[in-house]
Amino acid sequence: MARYFYYHVIYVGLINVMIFVPWTLMQHRFNGAVSGMAIAIVAGTLMAYVTTAMFQRFPGMGLPDLVRAFLPRALRIPFNLLGSVVWVTAGILVVYAYSTTIQQFFNPDMNPYLFLLLMTLAGVWGASRCTRTVQFAQEILLLICAPLIIMILFKAVFNPWLDWNAIRVTAGYVNKPPSFVSLCAALFVFAGYNTLAVFNRLIPKGVKIRHLWIIPLFCSFFLLVSFFIPIGFHGTVGVGEFLYIWSLTADSMIMEYGFVYRVLYLFLLLYTALSLMFAMNTWHTAMEFIKACHPKYEPQPDQYPIKAVNWWITLTFGAMTMAYALWSNEERNQWVNQHWLIFRSITDVVLLCLLVWFVIQKKRGHPELVPPSKGATHSRS
Repeated sequence: MARYFYYHVIYVGLINVMIFVPWTLMQHRFNGAVSGMAIAIVAGTLMAYVTTAMFQRFPGMGLPDLVRAFLPRALRIPFNLLGSVVWVTAGILVVYAYSTTIQQFFNPDMNPYLFLLLMTLAGVWGASRCTRTVQFAQEILLLICAPLIIMILFKAVFNPWLDWNAIRVTAGYVNKPPSFVSLCAALFVFAGYNTLAVFNRLIPKGVKIRHLWIIPLFCSFFLLVSFFIPIGFHGTVGVGEFLYIWSLTADSMIMEYGFVYRVLYLFLLLYTALSLMFAMNTWHTAMEFIKACHPKYEPQPDQYPIKAVNWWITLTFGAMTMAYALWSNEERNQWVNQHWLIFRSITDVVLLCLLVWFVIQKKRGHPELVPPSKGATHSRS
């Protein structure tokens, strides 16, 4: 069961290659991005280790269950609503950004809302399933997509057209103090451990998450590749002129494998599945936070058949996505991306502190906690 934890770590690291992190880091490549990445590798690894260790103290329980057990009633609903906002926004930003990318590179004359609607409906359907179904679907999609994406990344690293001098010049700015937004952007690559907020319900007692060295190894690779490879292809100055930086980078490579010639088409196809996976996971997590606001809520990780409330909540997320697309444009979307990255990093620190406090409370003799799969979670009155 512990392998599913690493699926989350890997797909969150991979989605950053396409969506959030590279553009933000490119804007600060001469004034703190490199040192920010170096600090993020250390800080992100430490936060992942500690947060994972804290969740393992509560096997079979998610964050909404811990909030219900340890926090007073007045704080439960605000905390759960805040968690749902963080998670649903992540899915909205990814679906919107990727649908815009597809429209730009595949068919610029296509109605911009058509592909967005299709992706939104697919994300709604996936997110409305039970937690275990979401986890199984994620495993299938990731095992299909991840090896091919990693192959493309390695092909980029060993591409003969890669200018290593441009990479060395940019790396030389490591002595510049890090900018806060670049540090927050780089930290997001390590954020896959946060999915334990809901998926920890599926990790039974006695199962340990081992080999945590996988987190810094894979996430550092994704972070460094997503930043330095576009610089090697487009130059230290030219790279800052592009918005869809990794789409253009993928289009700079070719393959000689049968009918596949332009890497871009394979790259975007793979990231279609990865973006849907990300939306499915984030919206499902947000849905569980919202459902936890109800005083009689009892988590059911293996729920079948699906209740109507799942559809209503996830359809609301879909409507929010369409509304965001009507309001947003390229400039507004990048503004929201950067502020969301900052806000998310702050909530990560708050979550870590809360989990440490929960563990302390447990050691002080808090009433026995019963995992959702074995009974209702005890809570304080």
